Amino acid sequence: MLTENKFSKYLLYAIGEIILVVIGILIALAINKSRENQKLHNQEITYLNNLKDDLNIQINMLDVYIDYENIIIDHSNDIIKHYELNNGFNNMDSVFPKLNDLTTRWTFSNANTTLLQMLNSNQINIIQNTILKEELIGFNQQIDLFTKNTNINNTNLVDNLTTGTFISTGGFASYGNSNRMVQKFNDFYPFQNKIVNDDNLKQILIQIINEPKNKLEIINKIAYRNTISSLQKSGNVALKEKAVQLLKLINKEIELYQK
Repeated sequence: MLTENKFSKYLLYAIGEIILVVIGILIALAINKSRENQKLHNQEITYLNNLKDDLNIQINMLDVYIDYENIIIDHSNDIIKHYELNNGFNNMDSVFPKLNDLTTRWTFSNANTTLLQMLNSNQINIIQNTILKEELIGFNQQIDLFTKNTNINNTNLVDNLTTGTFISTGGFASYGNSNRMVQKFNDFYPFQNKIVNDDNLKQILIQIINEPKNKLEIINKIAYRNTISSLQKSGNVALKEKAVQLLKLINKEIELYQK
């Protein structure tokens, strides 16, 4: 009986030791899990703040793109109105600089480098909010498609289709760009037109631009350029609205973590 009692006590002691070891292991695992979760939490906060910064930059850039397209839209509308009131391309001194503006276009840039990095490295899953994560993925697809379309349109519909005509018939050497367009470019880097002072060029220009075939081609391309810019502006506006929406979601998520 004594032997059995000693064995029972030993067995209970052994079981107790095992339980203590298991509890210790569970506590250690819980601590490690907590540390890992905190690490992921800190990474998510960092990503959210970086995404927020990128979106603010993108929104500012979209404002620039929208403002540029407004210049093209306004000036092409002005040229068409002048054309209708003057029965063709006459009295053009104030209009030629606006026509010359139609030779320009603006390249679209994706400023969301953090989002691209997260998607390429599969770190997007760090974002715990499923709705926010899906919205970010959708936004990247939307902006990627818009970037490609913009580059294609710039090359095929502006550079190759309209710019050559406007340069050869728009009196670029005699008038340069409008003050509004020059100021737009000067917001980013120094810009100045080279003007050639030759009144004969202006007289020749009026004759050439009002030849029936040239008149038809130019007015068609002005109207077409207006349409392209209107579509481009609509795309920029839609992207800005989406970016602002995402910014609100990210700010809300950051505020939740700070509570």
